Amino acid sequence: MTFHLVITGDIIHSRKYDSSEWLPQLEQALKLYSTDFDVFRGDSFQAELPLSNLFSSIFYLKSVIRQKEGMDVRMGIGVGEISYRDSSIKKTSGEAFVNSGKALDSLNKESLAFISPWEELDEQINLILTLSTRLVDQWTANMAEAVQMVMDHPDKSQLEITQLLKRTHQSQVSRELNKANYTKLGQVIQYCTNQLASYVDKSA
Repeated sequence: MTFHLVITGDIIHSRKYDSSEWLPQLEQALKLYSTDFDVFRGDSFQAELPLSNLFSSIFYLKSVIRQKEGMDVRMGIGVGEISYRDSSIKKTSGEAFVNSGKALDSLNKESLAFISPWEELDEQINLILTLSTRLVDQWTANMAEAVQMVMDHPDKSQLEITQLLKRTHQSQVSRELNKANYTKLGQVIQYCTNQLASYVDKSA
């Protein structure tokens, strides 16, 4: 059995800004992690992602969108089979797409939800994502920008990141990353990726 991962999302408060101020950045972020995605209805999107990049992409998209004050992104993550594949993701269907749509529809106060064929995994991942979004909700635009820059350039030193961000002091970037809980989020990404991989491998 082959499992696929699909994200369905929409932008919160997208009308606060002209789409030219955030849509190109959203599309560029999706291109980094997915080779099959679509943006529709102006502020909604769907993307198929590899397992290894799923959780990184979630927080990367958050970092990109939250650089606009008051904006955020909601995402429903679905895992499952794909029963029909078309050249357009809009016409592709299957369990992964159904679960992704259900996850997005289930969102109320939260901005991330995860549905897979394994209920016990869903409980673990959703608890971790809920707690993680509490950290992300505290990001300022500068924190979000710093997180994106580090994710874009994981091999660069903090001094180089400071120069890329055009910040005056390295200590400013260090504080921003600490307040953003970037190290903890990296641990969340690794843990969730490993947990999902173990379930996929056992069920393959």
